[in-house]
Amino acid sequence: MTYTGFVPCRAGSERVKNKNTRPFAGFGGGLLELKLRQLAGVPELDEIIVSSNDDIVLSFAHAFAKCVDERVIPLERPDEYGVSSTSMERFITDYISQLRGDSVLFWTHVTHPFVHSAIYRDAIARYEACLGGDSDSLVGATKHQTFLWRDGKPFNYDNSVEKWPRSQDIEPVWEINHAVYIIPFELLRKVGDRIGDRPYFFEMEARDAMDIDWGDQFRAMDELFAARRAVGDVLV
Repeated sequence: MTYTGFVPCRAGSERVKNKNTRPFAGFGGGLLELKLRQLAGVPELDEIIVSSNDDIVLSFAHAFAKCVDERVIPLERPDEYGVSSTSMERFITDYISQLRGDSVLFWTHVTHPFVHSAIYRDAIARYEACLGGDSDSLVGATKHQTFLWRDGKPFNYDNSVEKWPRSQDIEPVWEINHAVYIIPFELLRKVGDRIGDRPYFFEMEARDAMDIDWGDQFRAMDELFAARRAVGDVLV
């Protein structure tokens, strides 16, 4: 089984300027450098495609491939697939699905700075283990057992039975956190999605699954990353 790592880094972040490559937590190449160093610790990956329409991203990926990990492949992305108006469905079906033939897609994002190599390796091991069972793909997910309401009433518990049940007794709901997707390219083309018909939900701790969407999150996670490393957390 061969794995194709895929890291999308489109140009023109609207909420965090130069999000992919601005310095982050001591990494001069920013979130991109951090993510490539995390993926460098995943020997199961046969190649790591960095797809971008940003020359700075492509240049950094090229230098990283030359100096650190030759599996990294900078891939210039057509502008039509690098704008915010492009739908995710079209990005998947018209672009990503055509990148490779029979390997397994391993898709992650630079905006998840706390997802490190050990977590990625665990995800691959879980994926390979679940293939013999009822699952055909894997998706990173965060479990929530909290008091959720919808339309003026509880959504995931019955307050006519018990008004405030113990949180551990509440029916969990799952958030797809976009930290990792694993799916064969052949299946991706068949279903037209990055999740198959029977996905395995790879449970991740909320502290690891956090992602960056906004400027204040970038600054907060920059500080948090440094603090966690200072106390001995292995994050690369």
